[in-house]
Order: sequence, then structure tokens, then C-alpha cells
Amino acid sequence: MYTRLFLNRTKNKYKEILNIALNETRLLVERNPEMGIYKVIYDQLTDIKDNIIIKNKIFTENEIFNKYTLGAIAVKNFDIEHDEYGQKLSDIFGGAVDYHQMPEE
Repeated sequence: MYTRLFLNRTKNKYKEILNIALNETRLLVERNPEMGIYKVIYDQLTDIKDNIIIKNKIFTENEIFNKYTLGAIAVKNFDIEHDEYGQKLSDIFGGAVDYHQMPEE
């Protein structure tokens, strides 16, 4: 069972969610290569990990909205209320805005 980020808004939880979503998305890309949306999601998750987590770049909310379509993809293509994968994507997108302000644990 997935625990939403807002229940434990920490850098460690954010990184955990991101890594789980990356692994799930990689498997979805492998299983469904004809579904280009999963490749788009994977590329954005990888970019978030590289820039926000590893390089510790800080983006404004506007920059996040212009750079990543992950939030819109999650809302448009998944049932955010019941689909854990969609919830993870939504949490990753939302957490990208203020990751640098989250406590470590």
C-alpha cells in the first residue's frame, strides 16, 4: 500500500517514491514499448532525479510547470484517487517544487 508524500513530506520519502516510480516506469516501458507515454514519464523522472536530487538544482514553481508535464500526465491518464502509480507521479511532481525545503527525515 502506497503512503502519500503529504503524510511524510521528507527528502527521504520523496527519494523513495521517485526510485520506486522509476523502477515501475522502466518495467512499463519494457513491457509496453508502443506506449510512448511511459517513455516520456521515465525521461521526466530521470531528469528530476538528475537535476533536483543529484545536482540539487532549485527551480521555481513556474519553471517546474514549464519543464515537467508529469503532473498533467498523472491527472489526465490515471485515477489519482485510486491508482497508486498515478499518485506517485502526482507526488513527485508536487514535491519537485519544494524538495529543497523538505527536512531530510
